[in-house]
Amino acid sequence: MRFVTAALATIITAVLLSSPANATGAAPIPENDPFFEPPADVAQLEPGDIVRVRTVQVKAFELPIPVDAWQILYRTSDRRDRPTVTATTLIVPRAAWRGSGPRPVVSYQTAEDGVSTRCAPSYALTAGLRGGYTGSYSEGPVVIAAVMQGWAVSVPDYEGMESQFLVADVAGKAILDGLRAVRDFTEIDLSDSPAAIWGYSGGAFATAAAAQMQESYAPELNIVAVSLGGLLGDVRATIDAFDGSVAGSAVPMGMHGIDRAYPELQIRERLNPLGQRLFEQTADLCLFEAVVVRPFLTVAQIEAEPGMLDRPEVAAVLQENSPMMRAGTPMAPVYEYHALFDEFAPIEPAQRVLRNYCDAGVDVQHQTTLLGEHLTEIVLGIPGALNFLNQRFADKPAKNTCARVPR
Repeated sequence: MRFVTAALATIITAVLLSSPANATGAAPIPENDPFFEPPADVAQLEPGDIVRVRTVQVKAFELPIPVDAWQILYRTSDRRDRPTVTATTLIVPRAAWRGSGPRPVVSYQTAEDGVSTRCAPSYALTAGLRGGYTGSYSEGPVVIAAVMQGWAVSVPDYEGMESQFLVADVAGKAILDGLRAVRDFTEIDLSDSPAAIWGYSGGAFATAAAAQMQESYAPELNIVAVSLGGLLGDVRATIDAFDGSVAGSAVPMGMHGIDRAYPELQIRERLNPLGQRLFEQTADLCLFEAVVVRPFLTVAQIEAEPGMLDRPEVAAVLQENSPMMRAGTPMAPVYEYHALFDEFAPIEPAQRVLRNYCDAGVDVQHQTTLLGEHLTEIVLGIPGALNFLNQRFADKPAKNTCARVPR
């Protein structure tokens, strides 16, 4: 806990020094960028159909990366299956693929974690530090690590244009439809490429959502591997982990994602005056910005009536969006890496998700780290994830450690 407090203090300092309010010359955020406008005939398009494309220069932090890159706007759907659009950033190495078969594609889900399109990877990968210090920005080097394997990497804005944070249906569809769009992109032929999906923390939540809905939503996709790091297995358990912590004010920020997807819950009306003020104050923030607002905030301090999260209608929505409660299991082998003492993504719910997968016959490899916590595991877990994906793309048998996953 001492490490994470120091790390978050460093992040907070970075946010204060580099927030968009202090940045100059930043590109327009997606919601103000005409490229992201849905076409009038969006309802006539099929999920994954490409709307428009543009070439972009991507960066890892402030370093331009010598790759070919495009932003692809495509049709997807919201929670109620209403047509909408989102984008993915496709990054392809310029060197020829030297492996066997077609060049693989990895859909990497950054920890988009936030309720503004400023938090989206399409913005972070092109605006750089001018766009502010976000989860998507901080994971640029992970994206490049995947590109350096020779893979094409698709990085979707899986929260959509309304930044619906922690809404599983929105995230899952956006990821799978993004792979459909990449498959159909004619600038480079990836139509027969094996694919993998990978993400850490909030990105793992989105990745699990896509993996669990693939069989019913996009069974035609050739997804051969699923890599999850620091998986948020249960939304309520994650809220409880943040509750009262140094990052406590991320909770009212996160409520906006659910509020936008489930307006019938009337989240704002369930908050007391302090809660309503913080709800408004965090309405356009990313996670690292939100933790500055009021560290050590508790849910009890902002709810109008005790037990707001236990109300049946609220609890049902949290369960509906929790991987361990959702139907479906992955069609491909799964690798999950997790710090044993993860303070923000408790390991027990993640293990329950993996047990569900194991019981359905999925090959699962579960890797735990004894020393470290949520932030350190982002880095410590990269080599294992890359090795797992390389083995799947080489068509090697998947390791199965289901016998060691607790019940």
